[in-house]
Amino acid sequence: MKRNGLVYWIALVWSLGTAADARAQAAWAPTRNVEIIVGAAAGGGADLTGRLMQKLFQEKLMPGVSSSVVNKAGGGSALSYIYLNQHPGDAHYLALSLQPMITGPLMIASQMSYTEMTPLALFFNEYVAFAVRPDSPIKSSRDLVARLKKDPAAHTFGLSTALGGSNHLATALALKAAGVDVKRLRIVVVKGIADAVPGVMGGHIDVVAGSVAGLLPFLQAGKLRGIAVSGPKRMGDAYADVPTWKEIGIDSVYANWRGVMGPKGMTPAQITYWDDVLARLAETPEWRAELARALQDPAYLNSRDTRRFLDAQHQELRAVLADLGLVAR
Repeated sequence: MKRNGLVYWIALVWSLGTAADARAQAAWAPTRNVEIIVGAAAGGGADLTGRLMQKLFQEKLMPGVSSSVVNKAGGGSALSYIYLNQHPGDAHYLALSLQPMITGPLMIASQMSYTEMTPLALFFNEYVAFAVRPDSPIKSSRDLVARLKKDPAAHTFGLSTALGGSNHLATALALKAAGVDVKRLRIVVVKGIADAVPGVMGGHIDVVAGSVAGLLPFLQAGKLRGIAVSGPKRMGDAYADVPTWKEIGIDSVYANWRGVMGPKGMTPAQITYWDDVLARLAETPEWRAELARALQDPAYLNSRDTRRFLDAQHQELRAVLADLGLVAR
């Protein structure tokens, strides 16, 4: 009996200690400044997202905790991920994630993989639009596909800012699904949409692919005519008469997504904290209003589901990059 009593008290003390450890883990919260790392220069779309995050953190979501935006531009955000992982296990550092986080390491073997970081959230999707000059002989997306099936090199595509970028991938995925030999497409890489539009209007480029927000002013001004969007459903404004690829029977939806990563080695308690904060961020009226203004589609996922999403993206994008001859490993 005495031995049984001793075992009981040992077990009780152990269980109380375990419960205390669990409570301590669950109570993790920032104790100093939180850095939001943006892999692009100040003033761009990613930077604006990071600064809105900071504003809402300080005003609504994390009162009493300071935060700052740190720009680490270069290498398709690769420099920002290197900086992030210089702080392993430290949840005071967050980095915005963009699709080059997947495609970069596939095309450049030395770049850091998403598997070396901690996925925390997916925030929203941004779709790609396809447009031609108003008097183009290309009448519709169906017409474009029919022409390219006969001759994949029949028309030139102007897109920014690099081969293997979001606009190139959106083009290749849709046309591959339509049965076009995407290796034979004629691609002209430009610095930005503003550089492609004069080429389209002058007849040097036949089709321009760019973000729906980026092309919107040119559609509204009548300088371009939309023929397709890569989203799952038809959009409004100047895109009201522009079909999705799926509407014309091509099974292709493409999104240039944006989310948040933490450094490698984060604890479950740290992930739980950020799951709560980032989920609330995604529902704030200011955040939702900005997404609507920028024609971005809310698509929040928590840490666990973001990891699954990134794994699926890795497989899909590796396949299309292989078709384009752009995979390094």
